[in-house]
Amino acid sequence: MAISPHPLRTFSPSESQTSQRSKTMALNKKTLSLISIYALLFSTLYLRTTSSRSPSPSPTESTSSPTPTPTPSSQPPSQSSGSPISLSEMFELALPDIGIQKAVVAPQTEGSKVACKQLEAIEHRISEFKVIVTKRLDDPNTPEGTKSCLSQCLDNFDDAINGVKTGIDSINKKDQSKANSDVSGITTDIETCNDCFMETDGEDKEVKAFNDWIQGVSKDCLNNLKSA
Repeated sequence: MAISPHPLRTFSPSESQTSQRSKTMALNKKTLSLISIYALLFSTLYLRTTSSRSPSPSPTESTSSPTPTPTPSSQPPSQSSGSPISLSEMFELALPDIGIQKAVVAPQTEGSKVACKQLEAIEHRISEFKVIVTKRLDDPNTPEGTKSCLSQCLDNFDDAINGVKTGIDSINKKDQSKANSDVSGITTDIETCNDCFMETDGEDKEVKAFNDWIQGVSKDCLNNLKSA
């Protein structure tokens, strides 16, 4: 018995195109899947690298705005101030009205001139403080012990003003030794006023602040006399 051969199946052009499209779509899906995987891996690695390079904020770093610097005033140091004022700052407070802006060591040729200006500033400040002391002395609520020291201070201030005048005269006469002695006498007069309170009622804030100012400017004045 003869066996007839199995007939071969032939595909029409439309079936061939459909099969080709299916293969192409399957390949595209695989390609997109691989791209998605690589994109995910790359994104993860990038985030890790970025986070490792970014410095963490310091726990002590402050976010508050900086404290504004106070503007110097022409008034004497406040007795309620919590921090001591520097000698140069104290000197700067009183000098704008007489043409000197801050305490500096003058050049050699200007030492005498600046020292005279500093003595003028001291006299001006003493005269102002005498008004304050006089008002306190006339106040009926001022304790008697305080009045006694305030009265003494007025005498000390008069002596200090005389010392200023003789000091300027000594500088103009180029008598440096006498000028140094005059300036030192000024500081002693003002210190004597302050000592009265320290030995009786205790520290007086207004008087102490005034005394500190005089001592600071006088020290600068003596330094300038060295270069006169």
